[in-house]
Amino acid sequence: MEMIEIKKGGKYTVLSNSGKDEPLITEGEFVGYTIIGEEGAVCFRTRGEDGKSVLRLIPVSNLISIEFSEDELVTKKAEGNEREKTNYIS
Repeated sequence: MEMIEIKKGGKYTVLSNSGKDEPLITEGEFVGYTIIGEEGAVCFRTRGEDGKSVLRLIPVSNLISIEFSEDELVTKKAEGNEREKTNYIS
């Protein structure tokens, strides 16, 4: 299977562990990949309860699933194109 790539600016639905009985559902724009302490995390721009734009960092170990349409996949590009816009999650 080829590696699946998600792209910055793409819209995704993420299910993650929340520390409660129910998983946390995050719907938003993928901003990038970062580090929290020693652990990797994904960052999404979403709407808070008050309707304002917020950034949500989700530790990779808390991810359950990332849902997206085939339109949100990055196609293979020729070498030399902007690779910093692509992020890999393993």
